[in-house]
Amino acid sequence: MIISYSQSSDNPDTLKITNKENFYLDNCSSVIPFNKREKGSLIIALINQKKITKIIVPNISVLGRNQIDVLNTIDFFINNDISLFSQSERLETMDEYGRVKPDTILFLNLFRSLANMEYKNRKESHRFGIQQAKDLGRYKGVGGRQLDSIEEFFDKPKNINILRHLKRGESIRRTAKLVGSSPGLVQKVKRWAQDHNKLEN
Repeated sequence: MIISYSQSSDNPDTLKITNKENFYLDNCSSVIPFNKREKGSLIIALINQKKITKIIVPNISVLGRNQIDVLNTIDFFINNDISLFSQSERLETMDEYGRVKPDTILFLNLFRSLANMEYKNRKESHRFGIQQAKDLGRYKGVGGRQLDSIEEFFDKPKNINILRHLKRGESIRRTAKLVGSSPGLVQKVKRWAQDHNKLEN
């Protein structure tokens, strides 16, 4: 069975779908992964039942916004011998003999490179955002607990005591023993003190 799929009736390319007989439409955000959508999950179930041979989409973007999710969806289709045809990109993943087309391999390799780049950029942006929030004393840790600001951190009696011993030149282990603290906390105080020039006498 050949089916058509689109993600939103607001997508102008949805109107270009030529196969209206077996047409599946998900009116949902493109952020939602294909396998989490109502019609998307139904299509996956039909594929597992060997009832689908080809899927027509107006464009690749209807499969999702996250490139890694899109790649996983396309790989799932190919691994189940389902040909995907995108009208906008004029791309069909498999030939009439059920073999993956050479241009599909090139497209998927490029797509994987872009997805990997997107993932790294998103991860780096997330890390940078956390560091900025930490610097401003606004970062919330696991569970949404507000972490101490710089001032609050160094106003704690135990941390004041730790800092006093560190300024005297005591080692981390020795300081931890003197104040009855863990070496991990002493290391944290030392790191924060160094970052904010608080080890200077």
